[in-house]
Amino acid sequence: MTSMPRLLQQPAELRRNCAAAFPPYAEPWGRLGLWLSLWDDKGECVLSEPPGTNHFWATLARHASGLRRRMRELAGRGAAGTTLPGELHACGGLLAIALPVRMRGWPPHYVLVCAKTPAFREQDNLLRFCDRNEIDSVLIGKLAEQVPAYSIETMTAYADILRQQMADLGTSVRARGDIHDLSDQLARSYEELNLIYRVSNGLGLSRRPLAHLGRLCRELLDVTVVRGFAGVLEPTGDATCEPMLVTAGSLDVDSADILKLYRQIIAGRQAPESVKVVNHVDNDPAYAWAAEWLERFVYFPLARANYRYGAILAINQVNGDDFGSEEVQLINTVVERSAAFLENVRLYDDLEQLFMGMLHALVNSIDAKDPYTCGHSQRVAWLSRYIAELAGIPEPQRQRVYLSGLLHDVGKIGITDTLLCKTGKLTDEEYQEIKHHPIIGARILEGMKQVEDLVPGVEYHHERIDGKGYSAGLSGDDIPLFGRVVGLADSLDAMTTNRTYRAALPLQLAVAEIRRFSGTQFDPRLVDLLLQDDWETLFRKLPVSNRSPDGQGIIRAAH
Repeated sequence: MTSMPRLLQQPAELRRNCAAAFPPYAEPWGRLGLWLSLWDDKGECVLSEPPGTNHFWATLARHASGLRRRMRELAGRGAAGTTLPGELHACGGLLAIALPVRMRGWPPHYVLVCAKTPAFREQDNLLRFCDRNEIDSVLIGKLAEQVPAYSIETMTAYADILRQQMADLGTSVRARGDIHDLSDQLARSYEELNLIYRVSNGLGLSRRPLAHLGRLCRELLDVTVVRGFAGVLEPTGDATCEPMLVTAGSLDVDSADILKLYRQIIAGRQAPESVKVVNHVDNDPAYAWAAEWLERFVYFPLARANYRYGAILAINQVNGDDFGSEEVQLINTVVERSAAFLENVRLYDDLEQLFMGMLHALVNSIDAKDPYTCGHSQRVAWLSRYIAELAGIPEPQRQRVYLSGLLHDVGKIGITDTLLCKTGKLTDEEYQEIKHHPIIGARILEGMKQVEDLVPGVEYHHERIDGKGYSAGLSGDDIPLFGRVVGLADSLDAMTTNRTYRAALPLQLAVAEIRRFSGTQFDPRLVDLLLQDDWETLFRKLPVSNRSPDGQGIIRAAH
């Protein structure tokens, strides 16, 4: 005969709470020779606590064949409202009382209190009991001597005490359940807030949108039971381009099929878009083509106002369950933040394009004063960024070097057109006036916070390493890096294009001139990097200019 189970299959939450709350009530009564067990409303034992030092009840639980069946019957009486003592065995001498335990959110449970009465010590009763259960009467008799005997009157009095304790037990189980629920809620809230923090912390404008979506999908995969996530990013500007896709998780499906699903979902959908949850794909003929890999999905639009940036698709669940409202709400919270991030990136790009358009318009108006310098500022900007890349300057700074090169001659707006377009040699006075354009450019820009970091390239691009340049006469590393880079780029373009005062010289001569002025006019470290490069390829990449028809040029310091 197997022993009575201590814990049967019950909801995990109830088992956990009862297992923690029940023993402190049962153990003191066990030391008095009583045996307490907990039963549900269906007559199943949820938890039993045989006294560890009382072998009498433990032996009966293992070997008395009819004992469990009778206990189930008495527990059922408790469910019917009968709590009076009842005989545990037809032979007499053992009785039990069923006491209700009320726990919020669960059906009533019952504590069965088992006791031995003086009648059990009678020889006839003991022998009949042991004979029917095929157990050793001598052993049971010795074990029974260790257990106090209680009259029905005493047990009835104990029942009043126990009834109050069982009310406390129900309160204790409820409290433990509430504490556990609160702990679970706090844990979920922490995970949600932590996820939102991590995602929000990564929403920098320097992060590329597609890389952000990939990171978002991986973050979501770590805190959910979703089998896989797909991030879809709509192309910007060119509607003929395919959407871009990133995935995370176990998605055994081609990218083309995921994009097909995305297009099917968005077909006919109008702004403002909302989350779409499909928990039973097999019930929807529209998705029959994807039945081999798609069980359920949630579509989270990456949209703001009337603009769709793409979507996040949550595909299938690891445990096969449906998508729940809490999970959908969590994912949607971070997706909405990502949509706001994508909108900010778009607005930033629009502002940057507007800014760059205005800068190009400004420099074009300056270059237009002299047909021989048309496109000069764009080429100097391109060369400055190229040299910065050779020097290992990080990407964000390379773009600033580009802008500095683009604006390096903005000060010429303060120089008269006749002087800029003069075909003959400049007089000393005219040359001194030309030399003011770096300072004029610096004064124009230094009051603008957005471009004030570009000023060194504008103000110092005519300084020389040997200190013989202008306008400040700086030398060596005292010349800001932007000034050294733009100065080299400016001279390189000036020497390889036609000017009013001379024609462009061959490329071979340009290389020789750069090498000759290394360490005096130009930063030798930048020159070494530039001379190691393929110049013919470099000049083929340059924007269209007024270089000589054969593409050759010369190098000469510009004014």
